[in-house]
Amino acid sequence: MAFVRPRAVTSEPTPGRCRRRPTDPGAPRPSDLLAAFFVCGVSFLAAGATAAIAHELIGAPWLRWLSLHLAMLGGVSQLILGAGQFFTGAFLATSPPSRRLVGAQLAVWNSGVILVAVGVPSGDPALVDAGAALVAVGLVLFAAALRGMQRRSLQQARWAVRWYQACAACLGAGALLGVAMARGAAWPYGSLLGAHLALNVAGWMGTAIVGTLHTFFPSLTQTRLRRPGLQGPTFVLWTAGAGTLAGGAAFGVDAVMLAGWLGLGLAAGLLCVNLFASWRSAPVALALPARLIALAQVFLVTGILVALAVAVGRGGGAPFVGEARSSVAILLLVGWVGLTVAGSLLHLLAVLGRVRDLRRVIAGPRPIGDRLLLTAASAMVIVPALGDPAGVRVAGTAGRTLAVLVAGVLGGRVAMLLIRALGSSPQRRSPAKTRSP
Repeated sequence: MAFVRPRAVTSEPTPGRCRRRPTDPGAPRPSDLLAAFFVCGVSFLAAGATAAIAHELIGAPWLRWLSLHLAMLGGVSQLILGAGQFFTGAFLATSPPSRRLVGAQLAVWNSGVILVAVGVPSGDPALVDAGAALVAVGLVLFAAALRGMQRRSLQQARWAVRWYQACAACLGAGALLGVAMARGAAWPYGSLLGAHLALNVAGWMGTAIVGTLHTFFPSLTQTRLRRPGLQGPTFVLWTAGAGTLAGGAAFGVDAVMLAGWLGLGLAAGLLCVNLFASWRSAPVALALPARLIALAQVFLVTGILVALAVAVGRGGGAPFVGEARSSVAILLLVGWVGLTVAGSLLHLLAVLGRVRDLRRVIAGPRPIGDRLLLTAASAMVIVPALGDPAGVRVAGTAGRTLAVLVAGVLGGRVAMLLIRALGSSPQRRSPAKTRSP
């Protein structure tokens, strides 16, 4: 979302315009808020990548789980927490949560992730329970931060927090199922794993991504949301689809799961209508972050269509447990979530560095290099997604090789941008003189 410096107002509000409340002096700068969560999130992403490499070398199954746990709950989830509060503050033109509240969120969330990471491989249910409780507290603090910003703001922006509140509710339910599975709870009615995945991937990460892109992608393309009236149906279809898919998986009802996949597919289609309209009307050539995010949404639609086709032919739960599970997982986790996160990080860290040091320039498009990287990223997803179900071993090897190369390039750029942003001193603005709007 683009930054717009608010205009100072006189002591008397003009007709039809409310006076903005003063900034909370105890609140951090928006750039500091974003930096704090992004440092933690990127650190856990790096830890998850390390665990994945160790899994390839050692082959221990628990390392594969650990890599996903660290990358998703420790990495991507903290990026969502930071970006959600950052964008909400920008939507509502109000100050971020207090430093104490931000510090509390970081403390309980990181502690919870680490306790679960230790408790599950060691088989210690007390550590798992304590970690899950801390993550739940982190969600409550996140919701309180959103509510606080909403109450401080005098502006009306109905979508400012709705998406983030919904995604937090999904993670809360998904975390409960995760604890139940870790404790070996018996559930004869359906698949707790399928419901857990639906709530965490579609409900938590998916709702946050889809909601944010309604303003983030138009900002990247220097346009406005072309069809804002579609955001309401998109929200209803996506959240209902995620909830229906989770409920159907939990109780093993194929028709309900099929309805869930259909709802997600319709919502993804409505989202892409808006994103494609912004792409077509962009006044300038798009840089790598926007292109990565656009490519990621192609994999979103493709992954849901594959899952829907498999659900129609083999039952609603087949995308979770059947032969096509690896293809759906690669398309949605690597292609959609992975590339969306990578593109968002590249842009937001560049903006963060620019805000903290106004002398920096955000890099523009690099036609040849960007095209090569996008081609490699596409192949990284498509080759194993097509080859794994067919039993083509070379496809998995090629996919992993491409993934290492692409992750190395993108990870190197993210690390460089983060180091530059942290190495820049925040710009101190002198108090603006009061003037009429």
